Amino acid sequence: QSQRLSARSHKSLRGYEESIMDINYKFIGWCQKDNHDKVWGVIDLGESEPSDEHGFGGWQRKYVTFWGRRGKKLQTKVSVEHYNIVENLIDKKRAKGYTRVDRNRLDEVYPEFQEDLEKTTVWALLCA
Repeated sequence: QSQRLSARSHKSLRGYEESIMDINYKFIGWCQKDNHDKVWGVIDLGESEPSDEHGFGGWQRKYVTFWGRRGKKLQTKVSVEHYNIVENLIDKKRAKGYTRVDRNRLDEVYPEFQEDLEKTTVWALLCA
């Protein structure tokens, strides 16, 4: 990854850095309950589409969920869901002990997060 970045032009590197900052984290949760030390979160990709061909079922959005133990490989899943389904998932994670953290706090408790996220197959979607 670092070799690829060093080969980019200054303009491209600036765009890459801006794309990282533009990621819309809908929720980042951290669970440190019992012997767990895990993160779970949702990234809103900002793409909407009708839930049926006529648009009568409402609109759905594309999301990426990510989860894993700190320092281990992050798992990811891309899905298209109604807003209320994602809100229900977030509520369930909070009920299981996940505490909302902002991106700055996540960087404090899991400094390798960005690097681990970049190793996932959905990274190309996030930077597109």
